[in-house]
Amino acid sequence: MSNHAKFILVVEDNVVLRAMIVRALTEQGYLVLIAGSFRVATDQLAVKPALMILDINLPDATGWDVAAWVERHVGTVPVILISGDTPAAKRLERLHPLAFLPKPFAIDDLLDIVEAQVAPSGKFGA
Repeated sequence: MSNHAKFILVVEDNVVLRAMIVRALTEQGYLVLIAGSFRVATDQLAVKPALMILDINLPDATGWDVAAWVERHVGTVPVILISGDTPAAKRLERLHPLAFLPKPFAIDDLLDIVEAQVAPSGKFGA
């Protein structure tokens, strides 16, 4: 696996939650990019992350908009969807996320999903 595939992109506008997720992932050996908005997320997607943790509600667009942009411009990036709102089943069907975690969620639950998708070769130093 090439180095660029080891990145995880966290798209979350809540600074506290984003910091908690990033800290947990980096402690597990992942290289993490962050975005708090649609615009920053689309800039960060140039590295084609191995995984994207995506909030539905962003200040300048929605997670659905990010997912549509990814589909058009990047291709397939596995997504773990997070939100305080429960998305409609049809929306989830269209996106096919690896998982949907309703906020608040246990960080260990998120790490288990990430580990199953990216590790062991996705970690730096692995």
